[in-house]
Amino acid sequence: MNPPALSILHTNFHRGWGGQPSRILMLSRGLAERGHRVVIAAPEGSVLSARAREAGLETFEEPRFLKSRHILSGIRDAASLGRLLRSRHFDLMDAHGSQDLWASALARRISGRPLPLVFTRHNTKEVADHFFNRVLYRREVDHLIVVSGSVLDRYRSFLDRGDLSGERISVVHSSYREDRFHSGVDGSALRRELCSGAGADDLLIGVIGRLVPDKGGIHFLRAAARIASEFPSARFLFVGRGDAEEALRRSAADLGISGKVAFLGFREDIPQITAALDLSVLPSVDCDASSAVLKEAMAVGRPVVATSIGGSGEIIQDGETGLLVPPANPEALAKAMAAILRMPDRGLSMGARGRERVRALFHRDRLVEGTLDAYRKAQERWARGFRGASGPGA
Repeated sequence: MNPPALSILHTNFHRGWGGQPSRILMLSRGLAERGHRVVIAAPEGSVLSARAREAGLETFEEPRFLKSRHILSGIRDAASLGRLLRSRHFDLMDAHGSQDLWASALARRISGRPLPLVFTRHNTKEVADHFFNRVLYRREVDHLIVVSGSVLDRYRSFLDRGDLSGERISVVHSSYREDRFHSGVDGSALRRELCSGAGADDLLIGVIGRLVPDKGGIHFLRAAARIASEFPSARFLFVGRGDAEEALRRSAADLGISGKVAFLGFREDIPQITAALDLSVLPSVDCDASSAVLKEAMAVGRPVVATSIGGSGEIIQDGETGLLVPPANPEALAKAMAAILRMPDRGLSMGARGRERVRALFHRDRLVEGTLDAYRKAQERWARGFRGASGPGA
């Protein structure tokens, strides 16, 4: 007998795009396909809300939802969510950001419609160990989902003290779009375009993601300068937007490689770009808890080089399905990139093994099933009467 369908409210206050909204959309599509009703609460005009509507999902859009630490903003967010909870029935809430969590916790108290609250933690930033967070995790969060073991490590003090218990935490890795990223993706036409008609020996090395300091673009450029001296035909691509773009352009000029570096901006044809690459690089210095870019590149069969932070080591088997290097170390990054470029057959073998690994470990069914199991545990805890319980690890 199948379990009953759930009515689930996701909250996410990001306006842009990235790993967090991508996971929410992918998860929501999978839940809807299994008969569950999903509503996504997001800022009006956000990329997530637009893509959710395109996918046929229901949204609750509020222009005042903002990423802000101001207490009045949090109260307004909670009031908006509270009105939604009073007008609709939901079986549980899943908050996907720290601000979302506080607003959701307050909303369920002021709405008069209490329900289980799940928090999905997407990044590896430190969790502030202060009184309010201790109360939040002890009393308000019914179940915590973390997207990798590296995120779980950030909660060690909460576990040691008893604010959280192991049975209230699930590790559920993010997935990737299997319908878009697979071995059949053809990047040949785009490759010809990006190489500007140059020879077949041209090498395309790319970084896909937001152009922000945490993504380590400056370290990639410094490594690229080293690679360019050994591989004159190499071209280096940034795919994405962000506040660091101008600084990266200046750095490329200072390093004497601006003619070899292209900034492609925000693109919809990421599968084709990924397939066109000879090497995909993730030079992040922080925050990549469970990189979708790595999984997507591996799914297409491309070799990958990444920094050994966050969840990268849970995705890549170093030396088997890609190479891991220390963060903020351009010399080590360049050495790993060159090792693959010098031996193309090794890169192809890594790509093939990587494709099999992500297909086995990170397909969407595992994301959906793991999340539903976490939701079930949250409901069971709620049914046992842990509503504002104050005992250790309640």
